[in-house]
Amino acid sequence: MKRCHKAFTLTELLVALGVIAVLCAILLPVIFNILPNQNVIMAKRAYYTIQTIVSELINDEGCYPDKTSYSSGVRYGFDDGFGYSNCIKWGGNDNTTTISTEGDAVTKFNTLFFDKLGIGVPAGAGAENAVSTPDGMQWFWTGTANFGEESGYHTLHVDVNGSAAPNCSDRTYGSVTKCASASNYDQFSVNIYTDGRVEIMDDWAKDAVTVNKDVTQ
Repeated sequence: MKRCHKAFTLTELLVALGVIAVLCAILLPVIFNILPNQNVIMAKRAYYTIQTIVSELINDEGCYPDKTSYSSGVRYGFDDGFGYSNCIKWGGNDNTTTISTEGDAVTKFNTLFFDKLGIGVPAGAGAENAVSTPDGMQWFWTGTANFGEESGYHTLHVDVNGSAAPNCSDRTYGSVTKCASASNYDQFSVNIYTDGRVEIMDDWAKDAVTVNKDVTQ
């Protein structure tokens, strides 16, 4: 009995590969547009982490008791450099004792902020003092902090993918450069005000944390 073996011809194989190539050319850009940008995801995480920590600190009566109604020596929040009996990380009784001499308000905030962030040590004012969290992000203070009045602020800088390139944003400021492509943004700054307000300074990060409630789009 004669057996007949069927197989693809070279022409059929080339046609099939051509079809696959066309489909890839059409679908890959769509897929990449659908997939979330990892830097945007990390920017959201960083911002909500900052908001949570700042809210916890400004409402911590042990470290920042409400002094806005005092007739003298009014405090607005993070301008308070004293330590209290249950503010352990800033001179509390489980550390030393309640301090009666006011310390530096910025150092106090740095210490408490990074402790809550899980780093355990305050960062300095420059990029060379950046510290990393387990998720790979780098954090450091930039510029001169001014917690001495209600409108004063402290600027926190975040690099959402750590030391990995391109290390840029949608604007140029300080040591930060402007990205050539919008898809590469990986750095942003946040102003933390004396009264606990948090303000993102970079437009791409503002867009990243904005919730679009219009489900029709």
